[in-house]
Amino acid sequence: MDPLQKLTTTLLVVTISLLAFVATGQSIFADGFEAPDLPDIPITSEPTSARQSAWPLGSTNAQQGYYEYLPPGYSAAQRYPLLIFIHGLGENGNGDEDLSRVLRNGPPRLIDRDQWDATLPFVVLSPQHGGGGCTSSGEIDALISFALDQYAINPDRVYLTGLSCGAIGSWSYAESFVNEAIAAMVPIAGNGTGAFNRAGCALGALPIWAFHGDADTVVNVSGTITPINNLLACDPAPLNVMMTIYPGVAHNSWSRTYDGSAGHDIYAWMLQFSRP
Repeated sequence: MDPLQKLTTTLLVVTISLLAFVATGQSIFADGFEAPDLPDIPITSEPTSARQSAWPLGSTNAQQGYYEYLPPGYSAAQRYPLLIFIHGLGENGNGDEDLSRVLRNGPPRLIDRDQWDATLPFVVLSPQHGGGGCTSSGEIDALISFALDQYAINPDRVYLTGLSCGAIGSWSYAESFVNEAIAAMVPIAGNGTGAFNRAGCALGALPIWAFHGDADTVVNVSGTITPINNLLACDPAPLNVMMTIYPGVAHNSWSRTYDGSAGHDIYAWMLQFSRP
């Protein structure tokens, strides 16, 4: 990336970030994630790892093995936002003996290491893709349908995030379903160029905050810059589409994003949005 392009990208990120946080959405108050349709989460000293369970392939009606995290006080009397996390290529497995690979990165890793914020109201489901390639849009759609049937989920508050190959799968899902089921998406170190080429400006109906490192040699940063810039060039330009490009960061741009150490709260950002 030449210096002018890098400067343009940085200014774009700052500008779009400011615009996105002015956009309309559900209110989140300072004393927690409180909105009329968000559940009450009790304060607890229980480690988050104690609330994450493995469900191997075949133990449920889901098409994949997966990890489940239930927030403190989880009850069928309330309705919870759903966060689906899609792992990278290195975590593919058979959904049974290989399922623990899913704990290597992202929210399930933070939960397993008791580094997850227990006040977050999400039910978190982290499925494992079997075979080669990336998780497909059909697999994600099937998991959403399963979750809505099996858990106390607010269907207007379903969120999707993925890293690397999982971000590619997330872009693919967005291309196929736009905002039919999910309220917002956070793809990290993925490639959404093909998704935009096929779906075009219709993708702008979905709030998207994409992340990438500009020194990524596995998935080139253009996989984020190109589709986001194309979306921002649509007429009208979407209010809730933006990107953050980390200078000098290689492929792993997700750890600093998921744990918040880079200064970005993707969880509060997602909770701004619910499906119309």
